[in-house]
Amino acid sequence: MYIGESVRTSLEEVRAHPLRSFFTLIGVILGSLALVVVLSVMDGVEGAVWQGFQDLGLDGVLIIHSRKPTDRVEAAKAHLSRGLRTEDDHYFSDNELVTSIGPVGETRAVITAGNVTRRVNVYGITSSFVAIKGRKTSEGRFISENDEAGTRPVCVLGFKLKQKLFGGEQAIGHQVNLSGRRLTVIGIGTKFNMEFVNDDDLRKEQDGIYLPFSIYEQMYGRNAISYVLAQAADPEKSIDAEDEASRLYAQAHNGIHDVKVENVGKEILRERGNVVRILRNWRIVFFSIAGVSLLIGGVGIFSVLKISVGERLFEIGLRKSMGATNAEIFGQFLIESVTLSVVGAAVGLAGGIALVRVISHFFPAGLPVSLFGLSVASGFAISIGLLAGLYPSITASRLEPVEALRS
Repeated sequence: MYIGESVRTSLEEVRAHPLRSFFTLIGVILGSLALVVVLSVMDGVEGAVWQGFQDLGLDGVLIIHSRKPTDRVEAAKAHLSRGLRTEDDHYFSDNELVTSIGPVGETRAVITAGNVTRRVNVYGITSSFVAIKGRKTSEGRFISENDEAGTRPVCVLGFKLKQKLFGGEQAIGHQVNLSGRRLTVIGIGTKFNMEFVNDDDLRKEQDGIYLPFSIYEQMYGRNAISYVLAQAADPEKSIDAEDEASRLYAQAHNGIHDVKVENVGKEILRERGNVVRILRNWRIVFFSIAGVSLLIGGVGIFSVLKISVGERLFEIGLRKSMGATNAEIFGQFLIESVTLSVVGAAVGLAGGIALVRVISHFFPAGLPVSLFGLSVASGFAISIGLLAGLYPSITASRLEPVEALRS
């Protein structure tokens, strides 16, 4: 029964002295608001960064380029190697370290759709490219293995290229002219998240066109390979996959080391670790700032309760003389302390949610309110209320009835 009475008394104190209560709880309000906003923004930034990494599609990826042999003996025998060929992929069949591999052709050409003409990047790809880089479509479908095997004259437009060629009109099923070759549009690529991961290759893909590698070969020559994409079975073992790829290409090219295996996946893994460390450090900084604000709020609650105990000595003495125990007096003031902190936290949480909704418009993917932030802010506020009210509550509970009434 006295719990409800204590809560009611605390709320009456807040209503009776709104200005004093505001300045008392300003630390708790700002601390709670800061935790909600900061953790929500950090979650939004973290999500955008990881989405950017995912759009890069380079986790565990190896990029194989042609190069001239560095060894003089091998350079003299370079004619024994026929360079990068699609047939090289057979050496990786059932390989445990490299799971996917496929050639990629890349060039620039003129594309025409209706009266619109653009010079764009052209990508000749296989289904392996789609699997390795995790490419998806916003409309239609991507290049499939059947398109490659059947040499189908189809294409997928980059997200921005579709807007430039067709605007808001439907593009699926329409034909475009690429260097004199008519291709049917079967899909539109997605818009990549480049807000925190700025990459020229992603920008080129959005403005480019994908077509089956078999069609690319017909247009630009047999084995017109710009580079080969491969993916390690386990990104953590990309170095082993790199060594395996180098060995198999040397075997396929009669012992001539005329390819360079670039371990991009290793760099991405390192960058992911750097991002995790940076985000963790920022969280620590913001937690500390919000924590200091909450501690200041706790000092305010402590001061108000000390004043409240001094103003209510007669009430305490009267209650004790009527049979109230030390525990009941202790509980009354501790509940009042927690109630004050909960009121401050509620105002801070409401303000934090409102502020997150306002700034969410600046994030392309939106900015959801962090449930973890709400939980942490509430927990901190209640803990601060408990700690701040502990000493005043003990002081009030230990007062003798006669001394309290006399005071």
